[in-house]
Amino acid sequence: MSRFTGRILSRYRRAKFKFKGAIERFVVSGSIIIILVTIGLAIVEEESRTIPTDSHELRSLLREASAENRRRVRLVEDTCKDNYLGSYGQPEIEPLWKHPPAPQYTVLYIDEAHNISYCPIYKAGSTTWLYNLCLLNGISENELDDGRQQISTIARKVLPAMEFPEADEAMKKSANLLVVRHPFERLLSAYRDKLENSVAGRKHGTLHFYEKYGSKIVRKYRDEKVSPPRPDQVIRKKGVPPPAGIEPTWREFVQYLIDTDLASYGDDHWMPYYLFCAPCIVKFDLIAKVETLWRDQIFAIYELGLENKISPRWRHRNSDKSNAAKVYFSQLSPGMVARLYDKFKLDFQMFDYSPVWPVNYYEYTTSDGS
Repeated sequence: MSRFTGRILSRYRRAKFKFKGAIERFVVSGSIIIILVTIGLAIVEEESRTIPTDSHELRSLLREASAENRRRVRLVEDTCKDNYLGSYGQPEIEPLWKHPPAPQYTVLYIDEAHNISYCPIYKAGSTTWLYNLCLLNGISENELDDGRQQISTIARKVLPAMEFPEADEAMKKSANLLVVRHPFERLLSAYRDKLENSVAGRKHGTLHFYEKYGSKIVRKYRDEKVSPPRPDQVIRKKGVPPPAGIEPTWREFVQYLIDTDLASYGDDHWMPYYLFCAPCIVKFDLIAKVETLWRDQIFAIYELGLENKISPRWRHRNSDKSNAAKVYFSQLSPGMVARLYDKFKLDFQMFDYSPVWPVNYYEYTTSDGS
C-alpha cells in the first residue's frame, strides 16, 4: 500500500459529507493529476448513491480505485510512448499525430494556496472542479449558484491565469486535475449546447458560436440533396424556443470535425484531450472516470486531503434522461462514425474508450445517415 493510500484510509473516519461526484489519484514526482471521464446516463445513476459507512467496504473501494488508477495512468503513458508524442518523442521519428510543443499554461486554474492545478476540459464536467476551487478560495455557494456569472468566470477572478515558468513551477508542487469524458458523448454535448440552437442559451454564447462556427459549417456542408433531420432524430426541450433553422445539423457538425485541423482551428469545447491539456507532456498521475464517478470522487477527496474542506459534488447535471446518442447518431452513416472515431482515436486509446462498448454507436446509425 502506498503512503498516499494509507493516508486516505486513515482519514476516512473523520469525513462526513454528501456525495454527488467523482475522481481518482496517482502520484509521480510529488505531483498529482486528476482526469475525470464521463459517459451518458451513468451520471444520473451514480448521483443517488451514498458513501459507505462500513469501514471494510470503504477500504475495499479505495483499494479497487487505487489499482484501477495505476492501470489507467500506465495506459496514458504507453499510448504516448507508442506514438512518440510529447516527452516520448524521438528526433528521428515523425509522429503520426500533431502534438503541441508545450502545455497551454494560461488555460489552467492554478490554486497555489491549496496546491491544486486544474486543466478544464469543457463539456466534460469541468464545472465540478471549478466549483470546488471557488469554494476553497472563499466563494460562497450562494454566489456560485445564483446564475449571474458562469462559474468559470468566477474561478478566473480568484485564480488568474499564470504564464510559464511560474505555472510550470506551480504544477510541479501541486495536484494537477484534468477532466475528460467519452469522446463521442462530449462532442454531442458540445454540439447541443453551443451549435444546435442559436436562439436559446445566448447567455452561454450560442449566438457567438453560430457566428464563429455554425454559419461557416452550414455554408460549407449544407447539401440540399440531404433531407433535414426528422423529428425523431433530434431532441427538443420543453419550454425552450426552437432553433431558427439556420444552425448546422449534427451530421454537418460531424463532417466539419472530420475535415478540420482541430489542432489549429478547433474550439476548446471539441479540441481533442491530447491536444488541449497535453497529457504526453504533463505527467498525469490520477485518472478518474464518471463511469465510476461515485468511487472515484470519494478516492480523490481523501487523497487530496480535502475531506474537511469540500464535499463531493457533481455540477454538470443533465435533466435530459433520454439517450441522446441514439437519437442523434441516427443522422450519421457507419462510415461517418468510423471517420469521427479515427479523428479522435488517440483520445479513445489513451483513456480506454471504445466506439462499440459499452454503447455500440454504429448500431444507432443508418446506412446513408438519413
